[in-house]
Amino acid sequence: MATQSFDIGKGIFWFFIRFGEKPGGAIWLIFVQALCALALLALSAMVMGPAYLNLFQLIEADAAGSLSDAEALELVFDTVLPFLSYGFLIIPLGILLTVMYQAAWLRFLTKGEIKPVIPLRLGGDEFRLIGVNLLYIVIAIAAYFGVVAVLGVFGVGAIFMVQGGGDNAALGLGAGLLIFLAFLGILIGLTMLAIRLASAPALTVLDGRLRFFESWEATNGVFWHMLLTYIVVWALMAVVGGVLGGIVQLVVLAAFLPMIIDFVDLAEQGQHVDPDAALASLQAWFSDPLTVVSLLISFGVMYVIQVVFTAVWHSVGAYNAVRARSGGDGEASDAPTLAAGHPMGASPSEG
Repeated sequence: MATQSFDIGKGIFWFFIRFGEKPGGAIWLIFVQALCALALLALSAMVMGPAYLNLFQLIEADAAGSLSDAEALELVFDTVLPFLSYGFLIIPLGILLTVMYQAAWLRFLTKGEIKPVIPLRLGGDEFRLIGVNLLYIVIAIAAYFGVVAVLGVFGVGAIFMVQGGGDNAALGLGAGLLIFLAFLGILIGLTMLAIRLASAPALTVLDGRLRFFESWEATNGVFWHMLLTYIVVWALMAVVGGVLGGIVQLVVLAAFLPMIIDFVDLAEQGQHVDPDAALASLQAWFSDPLTVVSLLISFGVMYVIQVVFTAVWHSVGAYNAVRARSGGDGEASDAPTLAAGHPMGASPSEG
């Protein structure tokens, strides 16, 4: 079975190709993901809200000297407890949701599949992706220690060169060149490693089995194609993100402007700022429906942009996985090969 050649144009716009096939499903997935993120944010606020209130109360009471040691200890405990709850509840839940997002988008990008009703799942794909991400972490840790070791060796070499005597200018230039070559070699090595393993999550979802080093084989002969694709995708995201982000920031600044003016007026009063006046300004700002709607729309747009950019970035590895598993038509080929003794007859051979 022939493998489809790497089409850089498809690699760049693979997300939009899939989006064009099922726009309703993709939009629904974005909406469900945003809804889950909003629910997690609300849960975080519920857990951490009392902690910040207790912290402000602790600071005010300590400044006034009105707390006994026992009361201070109790208030410190009440302040720390939500942080522990956040660490044991919100962070694992956030990681789990991130893996569910990843699996849902990779199903869409590799197979054009959106699960019905609720596209987020917790099943085989998600647990296999946890394994893939753990392997990424192991590789990252090993790479970190490798980088430290290489820089240490080159750094010691540079020190010996400088301390060896002779022409100080030449030795300093040589030591600097040695460190530069070390950084360049590390950058090239890490870039190559990242691209060669970039298709592992997509292959895992596409094959329905844990795939990691198989990504190395899937990127054989297409490293430079993928590198160029990632560079173009990054440049496009930087330009589009900069323009859209600038527009959203102007909207947010316009929403904050009345409150900023109020606080500037209060600051001009010197050190005698009325806390009630500052609180009244905040309450008036948050009670303005137009301000609240503007902020919600702005943050919603920014989150959608982030979701789309993440999916676009994943789409490069996903396209390569589909290409590597395809029979030349751009889609994964899962048709069985029939043997000569099969009742339906043998599958036709090529060549």
